[in-house]
Amino acid sequence: MKIVIILVVLLALIGGGGFAAWTFMPEIVRPLLGMDVPAGMEKPKPPPPTSVIDLEPMVMPLFENGTVRRFFVMEMSVEVYQPDGPVQLQRQLPRLQDAYLVYLLSLQSKGMGPGQVDLAFLKERLLKVTRDVLGPNVVHDLLFKNVFERPVS
Repeated sequence: MKIVIILVVLLALIGGGGFAAWTFMPEIVRPLLGMDVPAGMEKPKPPPPTSVIDLEPMVMPLFENGTVRRFFVMEMSVEVYQPDGPVQLQRQLPRLQDAYLVYLLSLQSKGMGPGQVDLAFLKERLLKVTRDVLGPNVVHDLLFKNVFERPVS
């Protein structure tokens, strides 16, 4: 009688383990059984390698009533895909800095007041400007190092 109980418990454990493996780890079990893995269950490809390039700090005057009252200072880095990203960034750097300044000045003309810099919005918009200048598959992300306003001394 003890042998029957032990066999039933072993069969239950084996069956439960098989069911758990089939349910929770199908990407491992299916190839072992010679079955195709569905398209949605494949492991994602690792992201391509990137490198971070520091840009020179950008200093932009902010005008109030026609006079410069403060300066907007922005230090940032650009994360680009390897191997062509750094070359394209260096080649287009003057155009990119010009596009940044044009966009920031347009924000100022729309009423960006003192201390009203929303970094999440600014990052999203500058990333779009960067992708417009460099192309869609060159830049991965923008990294702000320092963003502040400095009054005129």
